[in-house]
Amino acid sequence: MIAKFAKKINEILIQKGIVQKEDAELYQYGIENGIVVAGNLLASGIFGIVTGRPGLVLVFLLFYASLRSYSGGSHCKSRIGCFLISMAILFIPVYTYEPVMKNVPNAVILLFGVLAVVIIIVLAPVESINKPLDEEERRYYARVTHCITALQVCVLIILFCLDLQDYFYAGYVSIVLVAVFMVMGKIAVKRYVQ
Repeated sequence: MIAKFAKKINEILIQKGIVQKEDAELYQYGIENGIVVAGNLLASGIFGIVTGRPGLVLVFLLFYASLRSYSGGSHCKSRIGCFLISMAILFIPVYTYEPVMKNVPNAVILLFGVLAVVIIIVLAPVESINKPLDEEERRYYARVTHCITALQVCVLIILFCLDLQDYFYAGYVSIVLVAVFMVMGKIAVKRYVQ
């Protein structure tokens, strides 16, 4: 359905002379991805509003999307699978905040956070089976991932010091999940290569 809609938009752009025929395939791919991203953002926004935690969802998405885009890791094979996993992941910061922040000692939370940051720094970037990286791309993605991670850690410290615990937790969980997906991606690539 998304592909058909994107194709229709692409045909209109070609007819109006905005897109050249030789570039049609590239534009259709971009339009399809744009529709998927917009749909994910809309669904995430609705989820945040319905759960009464739009700020927490927004902070989580800002942390998660910016870091995940460069760090790599495990990916779904289909867009629908990606969408469903993305929506399921939103349950984690929204519904685990209270039990974790009230029952888990700060030292344990800190330990898991430091471990996640170390995993991200050591493994970044984790290439996917579908998109291997050359050496220059690896260096670039590693550098960007390290910068984003450092910035996010600074923001987390500020959020914690300002006692904005729910936003701190949203960012914290995103970093931990990125590390988990990186480890899963590394394992998947090793299994595929063997």
